[in-house]
Amino acid sequence: MSQDRADEQLDLLLASVHKQLGVVIGDALMGSGGPPELHDPDLALGRLLASAHRQTAYAVNQRLAVGGKRFTRRQMRAPRGPACGWAPLAHRPAAVRLKYREDALRVAREYWPGDLARILREALEHVQDLTAELEAEQLTRDACRQLAQVSSRIAAVRALPEPSHVPPAVVGYDYLETVVDGLSTCALRLTTVVDSAQQLLETELLPHLLEEDVSWLGAVEVALDLVDDLDLAHREATALLAVVDDVGRASTDFCGADLRSVDLDGVDLEGVRWDAATVWPAEWHDRIWRASLAAETGTGVLVVGVESHDSSVWADI
Repeated sequence: MSQDRADEQLDLLLASVHKQLGVVIGDALMGSGGPPELHDPDLALGRLLASAHRQTAYAVNQRLAVGGKRFTRRQMRAPRGPACGWAPLAHRPAAVRLKYREDALRVAREYWPGDLARILREALEHVQDLTAELEAEQLTRDACRQLAQVSSRIAAVRALPEPSHVPPAVVGYDYLETVVDGLSTCALRLTTVVDSAQQLLETELLPHLLEEDVSWLGAVEVALDLVDDLDLAHREATALLAVVDDVGRASTDFCGADLRSVDLDGVDLEGVRWDAATVWPAEWHDRIWRASLAAETGTGVLVVGVESHDSSVWADI
């Protein structure tokens, strides 16, 4: 391995360690109600952790500056899944996930306003059928109208939120920023591909089909390119859905979690799943039981509902 390659790997490792330290510090502080108040030893510990994080950042930046290198936050992220490079949120502290639950679910809904994967799959299937017609040098009378409808339907994808560039928190990357960053990264990839597909459809394929003497070979080539774009767009939409689902699971599944340190006042608990191993604040225990129903028979999982129930809740736990 060359020296430059070894230095680059070390730089990335240092940057990743710095980021992970920030995550741990941020989660620890926010999960316990925010930055420590002016009490000892909490104040001393909080200042020590924050100072360690700042000093690590300084050391990493100095090392990168010496080599003339500057890594972006996207490059510093830890290895993720194959689709969008997304790390599941389930490993983050339960107290932090519950604290930001409502905001995380709201953001996830903004990035998944409808079944985008289904819209793109149907568009892909339609263009595949059209390609077969073009290869046979046949074209249905309303082919252009149907293609215009396809363009209109996939335009829903372009209504996704603009990519977010949230500056890092003072002591690290907080939970909600991680949610927004993961969704935004996948959404940007999806909208980029859909933009390309829509431009190909409207500026190349439709003009080919509107010509008096259709160039079958040229139309087939454009249609095949459009199939490739829509296939990639469908895979990107599936990747975005996986992130949305991960946000939902992290915001819903609290089985076995220790929530004693969480201030539940004002927290929307409807839909939260829990079990006998979940530890609630003492003053909330009875209230949670009255508001919960069994999720599935025999699983031992309960779901918090809207209304409280005076009768006892049966569950196999």
